[in-house]
Amino acid sequence: MTTPTTAQTTADPTAPAWRNGPRVMALVAIALIAGQLFNNANTPQPVLNWYSSSGLKNLEWNNYLSWLRFNNQSALSQQLEARAAMDPHAYSAALFADDFVADSQRRAHDFWSPAETEQWKRLREQIPAQVATSNLYRWGVPNSSPRPARFFTAPFTGGSLWLTLAAVLLLAPLASTLERRLGHGRVLALWILGCLVSGVGYLLLASPGQVPFHGPAAPLLIWFGAFFGLQHSPLQLPIWHPKHKQWQRRPVSPYTLLPLPIAVMAAVALFSTPLLANLSAGIAAFIAGLLLVQIMQPQPIEPEQHDNSPMDPQQLASLTRGWDALGQLDGDAAHAAFAQVLTREPDHFDALTGQFTAQQLLNDNASWESTAQQLFCSPATEKGQATQVARCWQQYQQRSGAPLSAAVGWTLLKTLTRAEEFQPAEKLARQLDDHSLKADAIAQLRARLIQEGLTHRAKTLA
Repeated sequence: MTTPTTAQTTADPTAPAWRNGPRVMALVAIALIAGQLFNNANTPQPVLNWYSSSGLKNLEWNNYLSWLRFNNQSALSQQLEARAAMDPHAYSAALFADDFVADSQRRAHDFWSPAETEQWKRLREQIPAQVATSNLYRWGVPNSSPRPARFFTAPFTGGSLWLTLAAVLLLAPLASTLERRLGHGRVLALWILGCLVSGVGYLLLASPGQVPFHGPAAPLLIWFGAFFGLQHSPLQLPIWHPKHKQWQRRPVSPYTLLPLPIAVMAAVALFSTPLLANLSAGIAAFIAGLLLVQIMQPQPIEPEQHDNSPMDPQQLASLTRGWDALGQLDGDAAHAAFAQVLTREPDHFDALTGQFTAQQLLNDNASWESTAQQLFCSPATEKGQATQVARCWQQYQQRSGAPLSAAVGWTLLKTLTRAEEFQPAEKLARQLDDHSLKADAIAQLRARLIQEGLTHRAKTLA
């Protein structure tokens, strides 16, 4: 029998590679790289050149600095005055200062002649058209006027091309595993949230007049965070075997890949301006990925597959349709596919785990509890099965499933013991009634606790 896999990780062996690959992440990566080529932030921004050459800067820049000092923002006024000599983006602080413009319209006669006032108003009316010619300010996020909707487009604007390529290449080893486990929809949702979260992280430490938030390296860190938030056991990553000249799946500790996001954050900090604001954006995205992926409740990691006996082609086709449907969050199609297998083989472990997930999607609580108890009765003796049952038991508890009968509960306790989930097993043992299976189940749990050096806990078992 084939050991079970999650809905997102099971791949159709007959499907083309593009169907099982990280399609969403690949498309986003291509769009990001194209964005760096066509919307480079290092090129001159026409609106800033126009601000200086049109005479608008001569009319209002000194007034704007005085207005800041008058409104108890002397420190900011000094920063902008010093920065303007080296960074033309400092002028964007006045360019997008709506409060300053409103105040100037009321008090223009105090510091401008009538002719200068008319000139200032005429130039101010031209700003929207001039902004439309500057990609960075059109698609990016001028930090003095954040316009949160543009966080979605800011990562496609500006940034360093080599830094984008480096972030994408470092993400490549994780992409297939992440998208198989989460599914295409969740991966895309994470990217959208990463744009928002990293933008907010940027604005926490950015000062008006600094280069607006741009570039994709910081938002990409939400995918790194999501990947590490999923890992609770060794990864099964494809590794090239030169002797056999083929890819083979080998267990790898998730912590061996931790230098990848650290390298991206270091590059963001060292080669992006402003340093602290961009680093804050990256850290915010990484932490958000760690937390958001827990809310999404992804399925457990794929265990190694061992095909010890041939499977009926029709049965295999039904299982494949079921896993594909789960990957697309189509609960009805998945339910129908797994039901075909269970009709012929009611105790088929793969089909039970799939049906367990499908009925969760459908919110069919009565059928779901029945399937869950049937799954908990499974011997789960093949490699990886005990761990999967333990994950399903955790989900069952979270959804406040019906209490287990003693026969089901003591069988489940044996499975939890084999999965080394000792605390849930001990808690379950205290909840169950006496049964003929109790003595054997308790003996197994006690022996494993003693083996792990937890003798004091073994002694408390009745």
